[in-house]
Amino acid sequence: MTKSRRSAGSLVYDHMRVRFTLEALTHIAGIRFYIEQRSTQAAIHIAERIFAEADRLGEFPQLGRIGIVPGTYEWTVPRLPYIVHELDEDSDEVIVVGVFHGAQAR
Repeated sequence: MTKSRRSAGSLVYDHMRVRFTLEALTHIAGIRFYIEQRSTQAAIHIAERIFAEADRLGEFPQLGRIGIVPGTYEWTVPRLPYIVHELDEDSDEVIVVGVFHGAQAR
């Protein structure tokens, strides 16, 4: 993670790149497909919210809590039951490795 100097001694983190694994994109597609059976607009809205929250992790990579899977962090999408798993590899990017329903086994 790169750091930028803002002013006298305060450090600010630059926006990190957010990358999705193929598995995470498959999870999002499955969520959208499931919801689309009931409401196409809701499915689009929820998929957009998941991507927006994942992008937010690029701005604030320390959000969330230590994940169930060692070496990961979890961030719950506000007002939705979905949890975004991110992998912290001490690099300049956040890698989203999965998106799960909160009641789903991970």
